[in-house]
Amino acid sequence: MNVIGCTLRFLLFLVNAGVGVGFLICAYSPYLSPVSHPLWACTGLLFPVFLSLNFLFFLVWLLWKRNYVWLPLLVFVAGWGAVRNYIPVNIAREPETETPIKLLTYNTWGMKTETDENGNKTNPVLNYLKGCGADIVCLQEYPVNDKKIHKELVSVYPYIKSYSIAKGLGVACLSKYPILESELIRFPSAYNCSALFRLKMQDDTLAVVCNHLESNKLSSEDRKKYKELLKSPSEQQLTTSGRYLLRKYAEAVAVRAVQADSVAQVIKNNRSHYMVVCGDFNDSPISYAHRVISKGLKDAYVEAGCGPGFSYNRNYFYFRIDHILTSDAFRVLDCRVDRSIRASDHYPVWCMLEKR
Repeated sequence: MNVIGCTLRFLLFLVNAGVGVGFLICAYSPYLSPVSHPLWACTGLLFPVFLSLNFLFFLVWLLWKRNYVWLPLLVFVAGWGAVRNYIPVNIAREPETETPIKLLTYNTWGMKTETDENGNKTNPVLNYLKGCGADIVCLQEYPVNDKKIHKELVSVYPYIKSYSIAKGLGVACLSKYPILESELIRFPSAYNCSALFRLKMQDDTLAVVCNHLESNKLSSEDRKKYKELLKSPSEQQLTTSGRYLLRKYAEAVAVRAVQADSVAQVIKNNRSHYMVVCGDFNDSPISYAHRVISKGLKDAYVEAGCGPGFSYNRNYFYFRIDHILTSDAFRVLDCRVDRSIRASDHYPVWCMLEKR
């Protein structure tokens, strides 16, 4: 029995070591260039899988052989930055000085009109924005040419600036503070862009960068394959559908990397004491795009959010791909993903900021 027990422990130790290596590859994948290593850069997607497996080994060793619990703990310590980025644990903080600023980012999916139970036309996204109480709103896939929506919003947000990219959709900044100037940040893309807005915030200037980076461009057939893969991950599904989806995702990651580099350069050239960078990155917090754009900034959700904070709500893609980054001049009091509205394929993400 001792021989069997020792053999089993040794095998489990080897498996745990393999899981640890996979965990660290995922944790440090944001440091790989997606242009040079597109497939390896995608391994961040598997981070929650290896995170769960390593935690399972922690429980196994804790309950069975505590002498081995150091291995999963060492793995967690080595990748702690990624763990905190992916699933932070915080509590809301009380403001210390002035009235906090509420900032919201939301991919509105075109702000589509819907029909309620009584047959009346309604626009849930528009109603949400008018009642959300935010001081500054950054929108993606905003219907730039819809004058009716603009008229409704300007009654709450007197300062609105938007840029149209394709099919009448674009990015926009809605503000209760005057928008002093703005500029479009162009990068190689037919349907995506970023924009820089400068707002007059009392006696200070606030720089806001709103982003909509390259999507993964999965067709309805691709989403069907993804769902089938989740329901029955057979060997054949993994070798055919899995490889196809991974290759398609890798192509999008490489495109996003170039866009992220462009945005990071604009942030560097326009660095401001008070600065917020937000929007739909179409990538998780364990990604090259998030790492490059957030350089010198802090993630509001990591600072004051709690849990994984999935912001995409369609097709079983459970990731936090909408982000808010701030300069150190702000103290983040709270940050949440608002799941009270499902009119878009994204949830809104808002945070409360206090000037230090």
